[in-house]
Amino acid sequence: MLADISRIASGQFIAQLMLLISLPFITRYYNPEEFGVFAVFSAITWILVAFSTGKVESLIITMKSKNKALELTVGILVILLIVSFLIGLIVEFLLLDFLNTSSLERVEYLSILMPATVLFIGSAQTLRFYVTYLGCFSAHGIAAILNAVGIIFITLGYAIFLDGNSLPLGLILGQLTGHILSFFIFLFYADIFQIKTFKRLKISINLVFNQTQKISILLITQLAYVLSVQIPILLISSVGGVLGAGAFSMAERIVSMPTNTFGHAVGQVVRHRFSKEYAADHQNTFLPRKVISIAFLITIISYSLIIALADQVIPFLLGDQWKAAIPFVQIIAIMELFNFVLYSVEDVSIIRNNFSYRMWSQVAQLMSLIVLYVVVDMTNILLSA
Repeated sequence: MLADISRIASGQFIAQLMLLISLPFITRYYNPEEFGVFAVFSAITWILVAFSTGKVESLIITMKSKNKALELTVGILVILLIVSFLIGLIVEFLLLDFLNTSSLERVEYLSILMPATVLFIGSAQTLRFYVTYLGCFSAHGIAAILNAVGIIFITLGYAIFLDGNSLPLGLILGQLTGHILSFFIFLFYADIFQIKTFKRLKISINLVFNQTQKISILLITQLAYVLSVQIPILLISSVGGVLGAGAFSMAERIVSMPTNTFGHAVGQVVRHRFSKEYAADHQNTFLPRKVISIAFLITIISYSLIIALADQVIPFLLGDQWKAAIPFVQIIAIMELFNFVLYSVEDVSIIRNNFSYRMWSQVAQLMSLIVLYVVVDMTNILLSA
């Protein structure tokens, strides 16, 4: 198990180190306000990704045969392509004026960038689950490194050579390029081109819809999770404008992205190993319990260091204009301590066909955030914060 985790985590570590080293350069070209525009765009696209896939990709690991896993993967990709095309039409003909009067007024080509981002994030995410089913863990590390390369080169290249009126566009294009590179790496390791006939393509789409009973719970759970993650961006934007959202977004980039990356690296291996153990013994929960106990020990030490050193490290790393991100870094570190443990074992419940407790916990978290957002938006109670 440690060997499998190292195959994923080594690549993830290199990718995160590259992004960390690039941050002092990126934050000298992009200010908190520009990061805020990018954060609002990302929040909207990640919510759309959840709608587009329905989180059905989580069920790939539960398929009884490789053919079924392959068919489910292809079915999700086809549906994602169709939904992304529809999103582009809706943005172009129904939402463009509204979006242009909001925080995204400085972003050009929204009707192209938004569906393209949704398509490649969702596709890379889906193929990652299928590659995990195949046990090709080295693909995760390679994809992470190329994702970081795409983000760094496009983001910095746009700011240095193509600096125009829409500087947040560089951040969006960097994100999109990173996901495109990840998609092609996972595509190389997957054998989805086995499905060449229309008949098998139809079977693939039908297989997705055959999961309807599970999709409803998965979609509610995933939407609640995604909204819980993205609403704080919109909440901070409502209180402090895009500048506040930019500081919050940078804090998340420093703390949440490594947490998400390494937590899911462990989770990918746990998902693969536990699915085999569960097939042999439905009562065996030794693996997830062991992972939880070890993860808690590691995270308490590491995130305590982040909280203690934030006051000195953030201005040195990002520049004085980013001091507003310090309290966000410290608060997010407390939350991400628990999230790391969750990411490590989150799909154990799916493999055990136990969806409800995750759904209701995510819904409860989401409802509390929505209430907070409504109170803040209606009363302006935190405008002095």
